[in-house]
Amino acid sequence: MDYGQRLATMVGILLAITMLCGGSAFLSYIYGQDKGYDAGYQAAHEASYRHGYAEGNSQGYQVGYETGYQAGLKEGAISGYNLRNPTYREMKEFLAQDTTDSKKYIGDEYVCSDFCAEVNNNAEAQGIRCAIVSIYYPEGYGHNIVAFETTDKGLKFIEPQFDDEVDLIVGKSYSQINNYTPPPRADTIGRFLVIW
Repeated sequence: MDYGQRLATMVGILLAITMLCGGSAFLSYIYGQDKGYDAGYQAAHEASYRHGYAEGNSQGYQVGYETGYQAGLKEGAISGYNLRNPTYREMKEFLAQDTTDSKKYIGDEYVCSDFCAEVNNNAEAQGIRCAIVSIYYPEGYGHNIVAFETTDKGLKFIEPQFDDEVDLIVGKSYSQINNYTPPPRADTIGRFLVIW
């Protein structure tokens, strides 16, 4: 090979190496750009989402709390949120004018819990605090009555079907201690729960 051919071969090899390196660099750049962009986008999206969610959640909670609080202050007295314990006399007067006890007990339609709910709602509509009392009997049965925390005579249990003041004694028969006709099942009071 003469000098010109050697020179042409060397230039050809250098051109091939340059093209190979340039092509490889270009492909690496494209691949790196795509991967870097995707990774950066994902990381930034997650960080901004976490920050935005935390900020929005906090601000939204605060706005909701303040709105509800202000509405409660403005509308509380009107809508019955300000309940009070009655005197014994007020409780008796409320029960005398309340007509729930004039309704009939109808099995599977209007039962003890319905009487309680109606007395409770009627009392609260007049701003009087009233509790529902769940009484638990043996074998999974039970009964419901209402209660009032009177300011002068303490907690009073009321049978809403008759407006009677009743006693609750754990271990005793509800019907016997209150002089009611015994039900077909055992009504020994296992426990009771006062729900305000």
